[in-house]
Amino acid sequence: MRARSFPATAPEPVYDPGKIVRRVSSTKTYVAFNGKAWRVPKAFQGEALAIRPLETDGQYRMFFAANQVALIDLRNGK
Repeated sequence: MRARSFPATAPEPVYDPGKIVRRVSSTKTYVAFNGKAWRVPKAFQGEALAIRPLETDGQYRMFFAANQVALIDLRNGK
C-alpha cells in the first residue's frame, strides 16, 4: 500500500459573497462579532469562519467550511 500525501496546510474555505466572515486571530482564540469577542476552539486560530443566523432571533452558528464550530447567542452573551 502506498503512503498518501497531504498538503502541508488545508486549503482556505471559500464562503459565498455577502456572508458574514471573521478571521480568528493567530494569537487569540476569539472573533469579534456584534461588538463582542466570541471564543472559538484553539484549532481555528488564523482561520476564516462564517457566521450564519439561525431562525431564532439573536442566535448564530459559526462554521469552518461546512462544519459548525460554535454557537453565538446574543440574548445571553454566550
